[in-house]
Amino acid sequence: MYDVVVYYSSLPRIADHDRKAQILKAFAVGAKAAGANTYIQRETQVVPAKLGVFIGWVGQTFSGPHIYLRQSVIDAQKNSGNHCMPIDGSCFKFADPMSQYVRYSLDGVYYNEKISNYANSNATSEKWNKLKQDLNLTVKPWQKTGEHYLICLQRDGGWNMKGANLDQWLKETIRRIRNQDLLTPILIRPHPKRKYDLNPFLNMPNIYESAPESTLEQDLMGAKAAVFYNSSSAVAAILAGIPAFVTDEDAVAWNVANHNIDNILQPQYPDREQWLYDLAACHWSDEELRQGLVWKHFLPYLK
Repeated sequence: MYDVVVYYSSLPRIADHDRKAQILKAFAVGAKAAGANTYIQRETQVVPAKLGVFIGWVGQTFSGPHIYLRQSVIDAQKNSGNHCMPIDGSCFKFADPMSQYVRYSLDGVYYNEKISNYANSNATSEKWNKLKQDLNLTVKPWQKTGEHYLICLQRDGGWNMKGANLDQWLKETIRRIRNQDLLTPILIRPHPKRKYDLNPFLNMPNIYESAPESTLEQDLMGAKAAVFYNSSSAVAAILAGIPAFVTDEDAVAWNVANHNIDNILQPQYPDREQWLYDLAACHWSDEELRQGLVWKHFLPYLK
């Protein structure tokens, strides 16, 4: 049995220049340099290992051999009492479009789910200070005024939605906001990789769609609050000082977000310091991968 199997075949394409393939390669190089018996898997089959490493996770509905392979690896690692490591996008993607940093966890991707282990509890400020410098991040004071509400949509069917119906969630979110505030405009931002017909909603008074060229940061400017189901985009809102309302308790922003939209006129403004330290601590660069730091960090958590 190998210590580590890195699944290139978990990708829809595995050209060496592909960013995701570069991440997997860097992990394999670092784990091997740190003494792990490492194997790079390029075929669509599961290989016994203490740790199976792949990009992404599995949603409620999926297709394609690379997605079925991820599910097979998850099942095999669980059934054998071993672990898998899903690699997911950066929670600071709005400031890191080239994915200089991505995040790592064991056995699950949902941030607050007990089965998932990001190995980042009670982190120090070290990693946050590094990300803050490298990505030019700032934490603005909580904003207590604004001109509109922002609703950010996700990809329907993606793992973050956990099978929830996006149409129903949006309708219910708008209804609950309007129960509290009839006049403030609502701006809806579709997911950039998911076309969405907002015409039924745009016929309602004071509801608008984000301009196609508008960035998340631009849509957040002047917002009274921002609403999400389970999206890392909430991180951008919280750093910008915009109160976030989050539906799903496994969202990365849950611990510093509001949860009841009925309180949208009276949001809470929690302390963000330790949350930022912990969130930054599960993000790693390719150079840290090649140094074997990620493998060494998670090794104590492997059975």
